[in-house]
Amino acid sequence: MSASTSHAVSEEVERLRGALDAAQQSLDAILSGKVDALVVKGNGGEQVFSLLGADQPYRILLEGMSEGALTLDREGLVLFCNRCFAKMVGLPLKRVIGNKVCRWLDADNQAAFAALLASTDPHPSRGRLTLRGKGDAPVPVNLSVSKLKMPGQDDVFCVVATDMTERQLLEEMALSQKVALMDLASSKKLEQSLEESIKAVAAMVESRDQYTAGHMRRVGQLALAIAQEVGLSEDEQHGIELASTIHDVGKIGVPLEILMKPVKLTDAEYQLVKEHATIGYEILKNIEFPWPVAEMVYQHHERVDGSGYPRGLKGKETLIGAKIISVADVVESMSTNRPYRFVLGQAAALQEIRDGRGRLYDTRVVDACLRVFAERGFAFV
Repeated sequence: MSASTSHAVSEEVERLRGALDAAQQSLDAILSGKVDALVVKGNGGEQVFSLLGADQPYRILLEGMSEGALTLDREGLVLFCNRCFAKMVGLPLKRVIGNKVCRWLDADNQAAFAALLASTDPHPSRGRLTLRGKGDAPVPVNLSVSKLKMPGQDDVFCVVATDMTERQLLEEMALSQKVALMDLASSKKLEQSLEESIKAVAAMVESRDQYTAGHMRRVGQLALAIAQEVGLSEDEQHGIELASTIHDVGKIGVPLEILMKPVKLTDAEYQLVKEHATIGYEILKNIEFPWPVAEMVYQHHERVDGSGYPRGLKGKETLIGAKIISVADVVESMSTNRPYRFVLGQAAALQEIRDGRGRLYDTRVVDACLRVFAERGFAFV
């Protein structure tokens, strides 16, 4: 090799080494949030992809979410990813950013995802897909895709992925319980199996939120005492107790940061919370309980005057069990701490149901609840 050729090779090696060092420095800056954008040069010219600067509200919100969150361009290139999504697919952040999201989708799911990106609806487009997680393990997720409004940039999307693995387990449990019912009929073994399943689901839901741990169990205690005071049969009492111990199961579909938000919810956030009654019904409706458990869960936020949700039922349109659960729920909730307020106390809780007697809450149920405390000495344990 001539001296001139050797010199040229050395210069090219140094140039490539410098380019590699610069690329590594750029990547480190991107991952640490020190830069706002990554500039990509291609045959079509120079294109800028925003990565959301560390001081921008979008990034601050997405990084703190308990759900997986990422931003993409129209082609599905990942521009930003929070740690929750990286954990969901079993990779470090630096191996997610810069990849295309199709890496974690099979052909069918890629087509469904492309349809979500192509939606022209001004509201977020939603769908249920399956990601390929660590070791290609399937991760069922609910996706919400929104188009971000960012100065000087088009077609940047925010994707929020909620891991539905627990929800899918619940649905599978519902199916297995339905099959079991065909074999076990009304035997004691069936009753025990149903109760154990309910307790397991209730524990799973309550374990997500330290502020409401034990809430459903305590509502079950009061609901049973009210049902006894009203004079319902032992069988009806038992069904109401079971429904009340799982009445908030639908909150498994509500983002944890909303459930634990320490300030008043926005209207949009409150609408999401209200969905828990419908989600709970969808989870339970295929389990053939001896009692209308799913319907009681569906109705537990209805009110006598029709001002409740989700269906605005009035008076006799609501089951007596749901009316009992709604009163027990209000009293227990006001008697304990919540993320957004300190405990209001038992006296305030009982005054609330007195004030709403006959208007919001069933008269017979309110009177029975007041007697349970005043004459029976009821106390939560």
